[in-house]
Amino acid sequence: MTPDNPFFITARIPDPYFCDRKAETEQLIDYIHNGYNVVLKAPRRIGKSSLIRHLFQQPEIKSRYNTLYVDIFGSRDLSDFINEFQRAFLAAPIAKGEKTMKKIKAYFSNPYFSISDSLNGTPLPKIGFTAPHTVEYTLQEMFDVLEKTDKPNLVVFDEFQQIQNYPQRAAAILRSYTQQMNNTRFIYSGSSRHLLQTMFEVSGEPFYKSAMPMNLDIISLSAYREFCSSMFHLYKKEIDADAIDMVYNLFSGNTYDIQVVMKGTFAQTAPREKASQDTALSAIFEILENREQDFREKMNELDNQKERKTLYCIAREGLATGLTSSQMLKQYQLDNASSVQNALKNLCGDKLNLVSRVGKNHYRLQDRFFELWFAKTDGRFDEKISTAKDAFDKERALTGVTSAPPSQSI
Repeated sequence: MTPDNPFFITARIPDPYFCDRKAETEQLIDYIHNGYNVVLKAPRRIGKSSLIRHLFQQPEIKSRYNTLYVDIFGSRDLSDFINEFQRAFLAAPIAKGEKTMKKIKAYFSNPYFSISDSLNGTPLPKIGFTAPHTVEYTLQEMFDVLEKTDKPNLVVFDEFQQIQNYPQRAAAILRSYTQQMNNTRFIYSGSSRHLLQTMFEVSGEPFYKSAMPMNLDIISLSAYREFCSSMFHLYKKEIDADAIDMVYNLFSGNTYDIQVVMKGTFAQTAPREKASQDTALSAIFEILENREQDFREKMNELDNQKERKTLYCIAREGLATGLTSSQMLKQYQLDNASSVQNALKNLCGDKLNLVSRVGKNHYRLQDRFFELWFAKTDGRFDEKISTAKDAFDKERALTGVTSAPPSQSI
């Protein structure tokens, strides 16, 4: 079916509406076919999960491998990891075959049957497996099943750096199993380049040199221009290149955020009409209005005024540095260097996770819409638009890359 709107904001994107990533897809296929495991590193929300789903749909992968996607972002320990592993396994096509199901029943611990929940008053059956005696034993069962499948397997552990936070020596335990697998290739993907680099490139770590490193960059502006124009044209619509450029720079090439804005821009453009910068801005304002309550609640969740002031300072600066300098302390009425450092620790921590570090001494709000909401509230939105390109170039330079990744065909 042809979708009403071709700009998808989910991880599963039909191939005709998938933007670029041709070179990356071919590189991944080449690695997998040649027997390599891969560690895929990329910032959040630039399309890493979508690329993996796209890879799974390629004929060279779909016809030759059983594919399994395990998202462990929310896991806290090895037991959570195993639960996600089992859940993904049982939901995957690999578990649908009769032969595989027999192997699963033979390997897993005693199945149970119980009644849970209801639908219109009718009890629903619940089928599962009893808790294992040890987590290692259950992992052995999972990997044994994979090793005995007729087709080779491709398993993706997304946000793999999460295992570094487990209380158990999870990396060593997992490595003891994966290194013995001959019938399965692994992609370890994640959004923390620093942690993944430590896990796979530091001597003495369990996963040292066990996978080919691959960094995923943002999609080039030229490729996204072509993609956007083609999607609008497909529906007998048009869009100004300046509108695409503005959105691309404003969100620093972040695929997810750009797609959200373009989805709204497309919706506001009638057939045989042309979207302009004003149309894109209207879509952004609508998003900010819809999310205003969420942003206010985030501010209310902050424990003290120091955190609020520090967050506001970073939002106002866009790409903030020198936060403990006397000039910044005075300009934003911050108490002292120590209070700012404590506030930064909390704002960047897992609990709040509102701010990310860029380069060595620069900070930025993770949610660019949140930053734009501050700017709109302060009457500085036009300033954000006019300085977006320079801010984007500076951000790219701080991370050691140029502002224009290589153009690739769609």
